[in-house]
Amino acid sequence: MVSVLAEPVMSNDNIKIYHEIPENNGSIVNPVVTIGNFDGVHTGHRKIIETLLLKSREHSGEPFVITFRNHPRTVIHPGSVCRMITTVEEKQQALAALGVKNIIMLEFTREVADLTAEQFYHELLIGRLGAREIVIGYDHAFGKNREGNIDYLNALAKRTSILITQVPVEAIDGNAVSSTLLRKELDSGSMENVEKLLGRKYTFSGTVIKGEGRGRHLGYPTANVKPFSPDKIIPAGGVYAVSVNIRGKEYGGMLNIGFNPTFNGTSRSIEVNIFSFSEDIYDEPLTLTFYSKIRDERKFESAESLVRQIESDRAQAELILRS
Repeated sequence: MVSVLAEPVMSNDNIKIYHEIPENNGSIVNPVVTIGNFDGVHTGHRKIIETLLLKSREHSGEPFVITFRNHPRTVIHPGSVCRMITTVEEKQQALAALGVKNIIMLEFTREVADLTAEQFYHELLIGRLGAREIVIGYDHAFGKNREGNIDYLNALAKRTSILITQVPVEAIDGNAVSSTLLRKELDSGSMENVEKLLGRKYTFSGTVIKGEGRGRHLGYPTANVKPFSPDKIIPAGGVYAVSVNIRGKEYGGMLNIGFNPTFNGTSRSIEVNIFSFSEDIYDEPLTLTFYSKIRDERKFESAESLVRQIESDRAQAELILRS
């Protein structure tokens, strides 16, 4: 069974981060809880969180989000590729930005995967946390073999007097908002659609590393970026208009994701030309925010023709960022 961590790990802005479901000894008042992986914390998830906060206010209670550090798929299907829209830190920040003050960030283990829905419900949600109401998404199910769906929960709730609220589907342009749809849009580089689904622009962070130095020779020096998380989804190859946060300041930029086919490159690189910036930032962190894809990556006949295209790319990126 999952062990108890009595005290939360405190983070900034008075957010409480728990690594296990806490034992409610009377210090937690009328907890209202939702459960899910919440990868992306997209507009569908936002609807669930808004309902969670509303229900907690109705109970004069405390809202709790139970989520996971790792994707359950990595345990249920060992060896499967994990492609995360948000890192653990990004997920925590996005949930906190929506007003969630209590986040239970569990490690999804085989032990957790083997818990039946009834065990999770009676022993953890009710017996340990003392949940007053449970809020779930339209397609959510928990417990072994996903048996804890809305019908199962409603049947349990009748015996325990715990309230259950199911949040209906959130749709944009006729499509149900989901992490799967978001991954599809990221893989196509459709950043405007990604922004619609997320309710914010897509970002990723990384460290500046040494590259081949070709950009400097072409007159457009670039910072080569190594993402912090190998599981974080990198959008489709191509050239993008981005903003760059470095040393706490925001700059415009154009980003290339790809293999540098003009120079017969064989490994993927992530290179950003930062506008009006020329400082040495090797080994420093930065965050990229995606605005729009400008074009696909392609091979040019010469370095000169590539430079002409880069000049056009920069003009287009500046126009996008201004608008």
